[in-house]
Amino acid sequence: MPSYGLIVEGLYDPPVYERLILRLDSPDARFFSLECGGVSNLMKNFPGLLKALETIDSGAPVDKALVIRDSGNRPRTEIEKEMRSRIEGRRYRFPQGVELCAVRQETETWLLADERAISSVAEGRTVGVVNGDLEDILDAKGRLRAILSRSKLDYLPQVLGSIADCSDLAMMRYRLPSFRSFEAKV
Repeated sequence: MPSYGLIVEGLYDPPVYERLILRLDSPDARFFSLECGGVSNLMKNFPGLLKALETIDSGAPVDKALVIRDSGNRPRTEIEKEMRSRIEGRRYRFPQGVELCAVRQETETWLLADERAISSVAEGRTVGVVNGDLEDILDAKGRLRAILSRSKLDYLPQVLGSIADCSDLAMMRYRLPSFRSFEAKV
């Protein structure tokens, strides 16, 4: 049973990433998710939070640590390089290492990839396809909030997790380069 330590921006993130990792790696994975309260807190605190993940599992480290943040309108490779520089020279005790992941734009970008998943969570209310390059949408969160509102769904962590749970992974791979990068790191 693999264990993951997730360091993320906020409370909407763990349900999405946990459900995706369960589907990508192991349905019996265990998670220890630490929310930072925003990207600036994540960037400032994640090196120390990685140390906390070394003893979080009854005194033992998680198998793999993932630090995941939104890139906004900056290139994800630039963000990941900046993250890597903050832990350069540090050693952590995770058997499968530490992975640094930047989601192009924001987490909600990924949830827009499969309109059928949103429709399924919305109990059959039809949601239209979001066309174009999803990773160029500057306010994916606002777009998803509007779609959910029209579908009579509240913007809640468990709703986002349910969308991630129903999303077609092949569609996400096809439409989202940052998802492919994330998958390779899981």
